[in-house]
This record gives sequence, C-alpha cells and structure tokens, in this order.
Amino acid sequence: MVKVLLRNITKRFGRTRLFTGFNLDVLDGELLCLLGPSGCGKTTLLRIIAGLESLDEGEIWVGEREISALSPRERHIGMMFQGYALYPHLTVRDNLAYPLRVRHIAGEEVSRRVTEVARLLGLEHLTGRHIRQISGGEQQRVAIGRAIIQKPQLYLLDEPISNLDASLREAVRTEVLRLQRQLAATTIMVTHDQMDALAVADRIAVLSRGELQQIGTPREVYQAPANLFVASFIGTLRMNQLRCRLAGGAATAIEGDGFRFSLPAGSASVLGPEATDLVVGFRPEAAELFPSVREGASPAMVETVHFQGDRLISAVRLGRDLVQVSLEARTPIKAGMPVWLLVPPERMHLFDRESGARLAPPSAAAAEPAEAAG
Repeated sequence: MVKVLLRNITKRFGRTRLFTGFNLDVLDGELLCLLGPSGCGKTTLLRIIAGLESLDEGEIWVGEREISALSPRERHIGMMFQGYALYPHLTVRDNLAYPLRVRHIAGEEVSRRVTEVARLLGLEHLTGRHIRQISGGEQQRVAIGRAIIQKPQLYLLDEPISNLDASLREAVRTEVLRLQRQLAATTIMVTHDQMDALAVADRIAVLSRGELQQIGTPREVYQAPANLFVASFIGTLRMNQLRCRLAGGAATAIEGDGFRFSLPAGSASVLGPEATDLVVGFRPEAAELFPSVREGASPAMVETVHFQGDRLISAVRLGRDLVQVSLEARTPIKAGMPVWLLVPPERMHLFDRESGARLAPPSAAAAEPAEAAG
C-alpha cells in the first residue's frame, strides 16, 4: 500500500489555468473518489498522476518516490481509461493478458490471473470472443480487468461504472470495492455519478473548476457540506436552498418569503447581527409535513406527488419557492392539499449567500440519517 501526495500542482492549457497550486493527499490503502461535474478537472488530474498529461509546476509522490519526471511505464500504475483503450482485433483473454505479457510475466501466471479476473467480473464465457463481438458494458468490464490484473501499488479508474446498465452497476460497484479491499491497493477513481462515489469511496474529493471544494467521508460530505456547491451536488435529490435572514436580528430563528424556522442551538456562536443575507438548506428527507398547524412549522401547499416505490417525492410551495419533500410511501398526501412544513433545527444547514461558505454550527447536521446518503 502507498500514500499519494500532490503538491502545488499547476496545469495550463494555453492561457487557461485548470489547476493552480492544487494539493491533495490520498491515504495509504484508501479508495478516493474524485467527484465533480464535467470539465471540473478530475480526469485531467488522473492523467497527470498517470503521466499522460505533463505538469507545469508541482510534485507527485507515490509512496517514497517522486514520480513527476518518470514515464507512464516507469510509474507502475494500473489505469482504466474511460474510452476503454482495448484492442478490437484481440480476444477478451488477450486483452486481459496484454499488460502482463509486455512485462514478461510467466505464461502460467498470466493464465491464472486472466482466469481469476474473468471470474471476478463475470467474463468467463466471453474470453474467446473479440472485443468487437461484445457489448459496451462488457467492454467496460474488460477495461476494469486490464487495470486490476496488473496488481500495481496504485490503481487509477476513470469512470469505471458509467456505461454499465442498471442490472450490472451494483454488482460492479461491489466487485470494485471487494477487489480493492482484497488487494489492499490505494485507488483513485474518477466519477461524475455521486451515487457511485457515495457507495464505494472511503473518502470523496469534490472538485469544481479545478478547485477542491471539500474532502471527507461520504457521510461527511453528505451531512455537512462545506459550501453551497457541495450541498447542491451531493444527494440523489438536490438540497433545498432558500434565501433568508435572521428573524429580528437574533440568532434564534430565520425567516424568508413565507416561512420562519427555529435555528439550531449554538447558532449565535457563528452568526452575528450582520448576517443578513443567508441561505438555509435542508434535504428533502429532512422536512416534515403536517395536515394542521404545528409549532415551528410554516404554511405550505402540495403541488405534485410522485410515487417512487418506498417513497413519495412531493413538490411543495413554500412562499414563492418550490421545495422537494421525500416522505414514506404510506403518507396520506395529495396535490392541492394545504400542509404545514417543519424543518427540525438540527437538520438544517446555513450558508453565507455571497461566499457560499457553510455557517451552521457543527451540531447542525448531526441528526441526518445514515441511509439518506444512499
């Protein structure tokens, strides 16, 4: 197992700087997901580590080696490319075996590893077929196999699950996670799919426009987002975000257009009377609806209700804003129904509207249920 350190990474494309003084620590043996929208720099960062993109400034350490000046082959890193990078004229077996043969691994060991990886990824019945004869999802599993068969100290996986159909996604997530644990290999995985990151990562590094927004466990980035970007990006349903201000200048309640909510205990320690332009955020599963007046709740109106199996997803009009609320499927609710909406103080998040930074005290997200992340 190895630790990976990126120090003061700067990367330019012409006059555009994607990374400027970027730093990141990947812990020994962990699976770190680089998560962010398209164009945020996550794949470029992976290619920089692999040696496929040059650095303008900075250092890359893998274990005790500084590898910035080494060729990709000298870095001994296993990488799975988003575009697969498979040889269409070769069979699945030969594609899996290729990285080992170019390193002159003995034939018996090559056969053993090919059999092992093919079994792990459900490719046993396909090893004799050519790449052009198998589906896109099967090709992606071959690409994953080519990375893991080398058993390097560091794995780099670029969107390893993105093209798989729903029936295979969970199985491949499980296999990626199980194999990473079994080999105890440090792994960096790029994804734009937050559910993949939440499901497999030890930690998630959230990127936006070449900047690290937050790094933490899946629970940490879900329950305590560092800023409005992370709050918006993480979560199957987008976090509700409402503009608000302190009610009466005291840090005990907030109010906005058509609502007033009590604040978490301890808010006075992070909010002052000058905090007049705030955003309150709350997850759809954090809100509670009541058919009649309830202390601390604000009047609202149900506009739509969508059945999602074990949940109901409701769009609720709160003042001028439309918020999403996730409820148990048996909740008696229908469109056009007047309700009272309550957000428990310990489940709300406060942000400075101008900077986007989180302002809520540390206890504010303590009550988010663990299952909310998945």
